[in-house]
Amino acid sequence: MSEDPNRLTRRKIPSTLLAIERSKFPAWLMSLCLHTVVILTLAVLWTPAPRGTGGERGGPVGIAIVVDNAGADSYILSGEQDSAEGSSSSSASSAALASLPGTTGSGEALASELKGLLPTTDGAGSGVAAGDVGLGSGNSQLPNNGRGSGSKVKTNVFGIEGEGSRFLYVFDRSASMLGFEEKPLKRAKEELVNSLKSLGETHQFQIVFYNDHPTPFGGSQRPKMLRGEDQQKEQAIRFVKNISGDGGTNHVDALNMALAMNPDVIFFLTDADDNPGAQKIERITNRADQIGATIHCIQFGDGNPSFGSNWIQRLAEQTRGKFKYIDVNQL
Repeated sequence: MSEDPNRLTRRKIPSTLLAIERSKFPAWLMSLCLHTVVILTLAVLWTPAPRGTGGERGGPVGIAIVVDNAGADSYILSGEQDSAEGSSSSSASSAALASLPGTTGSGEALASELKGLLPTTDGAGSGVAAGDVGLGSGNSQLPNNGRGSGSKVKTNVFGIEGEGSRFLYVFDRSASMLGFEEKPLKRAKEELVNSLKSLGETHQFQIVFYNDHPTPFGGSQRPKMLRGEDQQKEQAIRFVKNISGDGGTNHVDALNMALAMNPDVIFFLTDADDNPGAQKIERITNRADQIGATIHCIQFGDGNPSFGSNWIQRLAEQTRGKFKYIDVNQL
């Protein structure tokens, strides 16, 4: 049976058109277009979730303080807020620290120290940190080779004025200081107490009484500078008042102990003029020169001073200090 010619034509036309269409749009090109559309759609719709505990960038940065509290750790987090909330954040965190259980007696001191670490704002809202750097109850040294950031103050002992922010008192308490009805030791202690009272919270101090051996405030053989807070000064004053005189005299060990704490000013008081030797004195003056310390010297004596300068006077001169001789008969 012969086929209808019109039917053959109808069959051939779709095949031809299909071939033409396939030649214009290959399968790989169609696949590429499809995948491109899918990828672009996912890129627009997909938002990455934050990772870790950091949250969004630009959040507040704070200081976390851990206080060992009877075996359990208590945490205080201070975060820097905007300029209007900065100072209130510091005050609230300090109050929280002072109220922690187990901090009785030291909580207030720790809270005071905390103020120097928390961010605050000045009048222009610039976020300037207030107070001293470092954290502690006063029984620790500050950075920068032990030197603090406290403003300088002037204080004096027997009329000799010293200026700085870190003060060391090296006072003789040997048996000879008990002569003349104990007036030398009593007056020395009075002058020391008055000088301590003039120091502020941003200043630092330490006391070294000595006879054959140095006796620093706190009793440690490696003492550190203490902050001039009221509580620290009250304890230091009690220490001074309880000091008694006995034993011999060893100037060198006491001065070396003082210089190891990198003071600005040393007030050195003694009634003994026995020379420890040129080499030892030279090492002391060299050390003082290295750290920039000034040694002011007060010498008690009976009657008028001997003619010419002695080693105590030279020690003051070589360390940019002042020297004063005091006749104990005039005390």
